[in-house]
Amino acid sequence: MAKRWIVLLLAIAVALAVVPLATAGPGGGWAHGKKKFNLVGTVVPPDATAGTLTVKVKAGTKTVKSVLDSTRLLGLVVDPAARVRIVTAEGCKTATLAKVRALSGAKVKVRGTIEASVFTAKWIKAKMMPTPEPSSPLPSPAP
Repeated sequence: MAKRWIVLLLAIAVALAVVPLATAGPGGGWAHGKKKFNLVGTVVPPDATAGTLTVKVKAGTKTVKSVLDSTRLLGLVVDPAARVRIVTAEGCKTATLAKVRALSGAKVKVRGTIEASVFTAKWIKAKMMPTPEPSSPLPSPAP
């Protein structure tokens, strides 16, 4: 009976020693999410700078909200290896940054990293909002 208790206590001690090691993150410069960002907004007409995207931010992480001013515009540098997608009626298609920049007013979701106050987009997904069909006037009531 005493051997069972010793084995049980030993197993618990080993488990308690392993749990902190398993939950610890990698050493060094682990970002803990402070060097990452997510945002949702709309594409603003393109400027002359290649490799950038300007977004009017609707919502985003704390790191995005902390740098917004009253215009809510945020200029992003787009990584050349960024994954750029456009949602169409046929599904999600791979696209270029130029196509996304041309979709002024399109809804966009962006994920990326922050290095020295520069927001770099690593993942972009754009969706052109469907245009509403004009409503037909109601027929006038019969006299």
